[in-house]
Amino acid sequence: MAATGKPLVNDTAAKDTALVLVGHGSTGNGDCRQATSRHAEEIRSRGLFAEVREGFLKQAPALEDVLASVTTPKVVLVPFMASKGYITDHVLPAKIAGNGHAVITEPVGTHPLISATLRAKLCTFFNTVDAGDASVLVVGHGTKKNRSSADQLKTLAATLSKTAKAVFLEQEPLLKDWRKVTNAGTVIVLPFLMSGGLHGTRDVPALLGLNPDDPGPSLAGLEESAKPAGPFELGGRKVYLFRPLGYEPVMTEIIIERALEIQNT
Repeated sequence: MAATGKPLVNDTAAKDTALVLVGHGSTGNGDCRQATSRHAEEIRSRGLFAEVREGFLKQAPALEDVLASVTTPKVVLVPFMASKGYITDHVLPAKIAGNGHAVITEPVGTHPLISATLRAKLCTFFNTVDAGDASVLVVGHGTKKNRSSADQLKTLAATLSKTAKAVFLEQEPLLKDWRKVTNAGTVIVLPFLMSGGLHGTRDVPALLGLNPDDPGPSLAGLEESAKPAGPFELGGRKVYLFRPLGYEPVMTEIIIERALEIQNT
């Protein structure tokens, strides 16, 4: 559902098309596919497409194997990724080279509803919690190979609130330095990540100063909750942690819209 409570798309079928949802995956954590597979299963249940499959770059089922097994002539690849970058611009086009019936959509993370969804989450939070001088940290993966994804996240953060800042796992400003990034007494952390995996379930909590091996009742099952975990008292500050963006139900609608909009171009 959209932030307004209405579906983004009508149930307009694309019965001659296979939707392949492409996730990054992980060689070290099989749970990394959980959010991707969950959305794929929901879309399959609606019967909008001839086939709905999920394929990964770093774990099974491998994207190459999925593409080889698709029987529908028309194929739409939807990158279940946060931003445009090397993978969407180079890796995925190489995967479908020579297949004139396959197309690649924009990644789900660049959809305009993402900003509205995050603003709605923050609005609900501030209406129920007296957060005082709260600061919002939007956490992206980041990469030293391509700065454009970082620029996209900084632009997104600027649309959320005056106190929102982008921080990253693998480039500056780093999430591990969050105490230097903001002086606010209350910090709200929004992981702009498409899956839980190691980054969402271990790295983000650990970099904040939490123990992912002893998460306690507040962090346990975070992926299933629309409410944030916390508050955690860390160095005299209150920290709230939301689930990774990829677990939001609205992502299902965004995936479908990405697939259908390219059909009409």
